Amino acid sequence: MNGYEHYQRAEELAAKAEGSYDPAAVTALANVHATLALASAITDANRFREELYAGNGEEPPARTERKRRASAKSRDAANDYL
Repeated sequence: MNGYEHYQRAEELAAKAEGSYDPAAVTALANVHATLALASAITDANRFREELYAGNGEEPPARTERKRRASAKSRDAANDYL
């Protein structure tokens, strides 16, 4: 199943839980599918990012470089606030 199919299944199960004999079990299944949909969406976004860099003939920035840039942005935002 892809992310969209997991999302659809989660919605179906959530709707089914309203009239179910055991709504807790059906709701738990809906939660599982919703979580899988989110994980799939993140994976798809990461794959898209990698393909985007590859299509432009570039290497994605290293994880440590991304963390450094995020840290610098946070530091700058804090300094701007103060």
